Amino acid sequence: MMPYNKQPNNDLLPDNGPAERPRSKAPYLIVILVVILVAAGGYYAYRNFRIASQPKPVIISDTIDLKFYYPLPPAKLGVKGISIKANSTDKEKVDVIISALKENKILPDGVSLTEFAVDPDGTLLLNFSHEMTVMKLDPVTEIQTVYSIINSFLANFNKVKSIQLLAGGQPFFTINGTVYTYKPIEFNSQILED
Repeated sequence: MMPYNKQPNNDLLPDNGPAERPRSKAPYLIVILVVILVAAGGYYAYRNFRIASQPKPVIISDTIDLKFYYPLPPAKLGVKGISIKANSTDKEKVDVIISALKENKILPDGVSLTEFAVDPDGTLLLNFSHEMTVMKLDPVTEIQTVYSIINSFLANFNKVKSIQLLAGGQPFFTINGTVYTYKPIEFNSQILED
């Protein structure tokens, strides 16, 4: 009797050459993955790094509009723009605002702004001549006068938070008894035209 051998007897099988292994799908998957990556990279490069067409010209305006607040009946303020050169200095802006205040009879011709400065707290100090305190105004006109000045300056100087009115270098309590001016005053939007 022959001993049982677990290995097949290859002597009885025909010789077909080396046995074929099943083909791996990995190379196909790698090729497909590379094609997808190249396509995605091309799309990304097209969207983000493409050479731009001729750049559009940037038009820089030579002028800007200063906001000027002026009295309107019954007790409101209107606003209009005053065009000035875009590269105007702060001194030139101040001169334009003061001229507009005088042209619109908000400030009398005898009142002049002698100096202005901004303190570290963002308060703009406006030092007027002493004639500022002797103006005789009715209560509504005093409110409109004070806030025409305050709103006009605050609207045109971005870093300024409040205005301190001075006359002859000193703060004053009021022009004619209606508006308290001894401390810095902020922008008043409640008096604006609807």
